[in-house]
Amino acid sequence: PLLLPSTAFAHLRRQAAALAALRPRMNDCCRQHSPLPCARRAWTDVLDAFCTDEFGVKTRQFHCCRRHGAA
Repeated sequence: PLLLPSTAFAHLRRQAAALAALRPRMNDCCRQHSPLPCARRAWTDVLDAFCTDEFGVKTRQFHCCRRHGAA
């Protein structure tokens, strides 16, 4: 669990949740015959979900969420 105060720091909680979601998916990818495509899919899925969450709040979004496509 994060050692953050119960108020504020929501942006850090969203970042930590994204990293926590990525960990088991990457572990699964490491067990596959072709781990790189799996890891790329896991990364983009988690990052897309993170950015969706970021745009769902009225705070400044994380800089990478303003990029599109391969960027």
